[in-house]
Amino acid sequence: MLTVLEVLKRTTKFFEGKGIINPKLNAELILAHGLGLSQRMELYLQHDRPLSENELDGIRPLVKRRAGREPVQYIEGRANFMGVDFEVDRRVLIPRPETEELVERIGEWFADSPPKRLIDLGTGSGIIALSLARLFPSSEVFATDISSDALAVAQSNALAQGLETRVSFLVSDWFSELDGTFDLVVSNPPYLTETELKQAEPEVREYEPTSALVTDGDLGENALVAILQNAYQFLNPHGLLAMETGIDQREILERQAQAVGYAEYIQEADLSGRDRFFFAKVG
Repeated sequence: MLTVLEVLKRTTKFFEGKGIINPKLNAELILAHGLGLSQRMELYLQHDRPLSENELDGIRPLVKRRAGREPVQYIEGRANFMGVDFEVDRRVLIPRPETEELVERIGEWFADSPPKRLIDLGTGSGIIALSLARLFPSSEVFATDISSDALAVAQSNALAQGLETRVSFLVSDWFSELDGTFDLVVSNPPYLTETELKQAEPEVREYEPTSALVTDGDLGENALVAILQNAYQFLNPHGLLAMETGIDQREILERQAQAVGYAEYIQEADLSGRDRFFFAKVG
């Protein structure tokens, strides 16, 4: 019978041959999930334990899925964002560290005076809206998505996190179904081009929802520009628009912000030094 360590080594080598980045880490995550362990390090506490045929039967299909480049998060059905586990599947994007940075920077913008009313456009799994609901417990929070399937995931996450009464969810194509004004409009919209998607890893290209990744425009700017142009009328005086962006859209967003009439606007880099966040403030 094969031991835990032997299966781990074989799986690591198998993943390496499939071109998977960090094959050992991926093997650890898949085996831990398949064995029902809460942490991958628990594998090493039982490294010499023989695995039963039933256990191997449970692990094999998971290994096959990951070898096919399905993301670990979809296989596990969850992803961590700012220390909280969120349900994720192919209806929504997998959370990225850069989006955690966006939420953190919003917290800095409103450190002295939390927004009374805020909205997350294109909420997906709800990571931004639910994180801001925790960060600003007195705020009225709204979240929209054009995809009812994505909203179903977000609502499930809200229920699991005890925030179902804190966030109002709405099917809307950006601002199309909105009423009222907000102190904060935030969005992580699609900002890739078709060419950029084709160059992405299979995990992204073949599994994540294309509509949440790709938009029109030579630089993938159309969704960002649409939000920038329309948010102005939905922002209260001194209200803030905060968006996650691609690395090539700074100039066009700055031109549009000036044309619309925002009092202040700034592009900020992520921790890797790449342009990633655009903030625009109403006077």
